[in-house]
Amino acid sequence: MKLCLPRILAGVALASMVVPSSWAQVSVAIENVQSLSFGSFAAGNGGSVTVSTNGSRNAGGGVVLIRSSQGMAAQFTVSGDSNAAYTIQLPGNDFVSLTGPGTDMFINNFVSTPSGVEGKLGAGGSQALSVGGTLNVGSDQAPGSYSGTFSVTVSYN
Repeated sequence: MKLCLPRILAGVALASMVVPSSWAQVSVAIENVQSLSFGSFAAGNGGSVTVSTNGSRNAGGGVVLIRSSQGMAAQFTVSGDSNAAYTIQLPGNDFVSLTGPGTDMFINNFVSTPSGVEGKLGAGGSQALSVGGTLNVGSDQAPGSYSGTFSVTVSYN
């Protein structure tokens, strides 16, 4: 007998960086090249889906991952002055929600590589930035597609 589970597909489209007006003379840019995606899963009795900065996906609680679906970390390219150091500000816990056919789901525990104050543009003036996080899934989460947006802010040190 084949187990048939309703699927939930959750993804996030990402917004770009905010540059303070005092930095207007500095050339800096951020480009989103891949969205954060939690892939397909069955809610079970609720729990979480975590996507790390390398794109690996894990479930917690009663959530069941659909193995044919992959998670993806968000990918950005940060560019600007060669060898410039920068800080990364990610959204706060439960600030970002995904909306769809059921109750909103919230994302927390955002992580990035590099993280915090560790960003440093290379000699060519660019660096890859990966972002992951944890999606909180309700016990009676309705199947369907859920989406939302969030911003990542990068500032020169």
